[in-house]
Amino acid sequence: MFAYFMIINYFGHKQNLYMKHVLFIIFMSMSLFFTACQSPSPETFFGKVVLNTNLVADFAPERYGKQLEQETVEFADMPSSKKVGDEAQKSVGIKIQVVEKALKDIKELNVSDADAKALKEQSIALFEKVLPVYKNEYTAYAKLCDGKGSAEEKQALLQKIEKNDMPSINEVFDNVYALGKAYAEKHNLNVNWGN
Repeated sequence: MFAYFMIINYFGHKQNLYMKHVLFIIFMSMSLFFTACQSPSPETFFGKVVLNTNLVADFAPERYGKQLEQETVEFADMPSSKKVGDEAQKSVGIKIQVVEKALKDIKELNVSDADAKALKEQSIALFEKVLPVYKNEYTAYAKLCDGKGSAEEKQALLQKIEKNDMPSINEVFDNVYALGKAYAEKHNLNVNWGN
């Protein structure tokens, strides 16, 4: 009889411990869920959605093309400037990773008000427009730079970006800027717009 009572007591203790673990897991899961569902502060949101557009501020062909060209410059009197031959391509690869990370972070933001949703959508649209150009045209341009391709081939790629991509990218960039300015004013964010 005593052994029977001990077994029941033991299993009762195990069941109690098990329930405590289950309740702890449920509590932690709910905490994580509610934390994930919360909207970010206006400062955090603004930083990820508007300030991160600075990552693509050098997107224009005349600027980014020149930057990629500079990656391949060697100086005869400076042995340390000797290039391996893939510097421009690595630079574009890093840019692609940075843009993809920013896009992922923006997509994960939870927002509830209409102004923030519109701003988030425009920021996503901007990053989704520049990403394929980095992956295709700028990667091809970087290969030409690394491989000492002809000036004509390089110029043709830059002109293609200027003609085909820049008008819509500039439009979305302007939308992000306008919506961002309104968002900053609405939330009393101290932003220097540089003008």
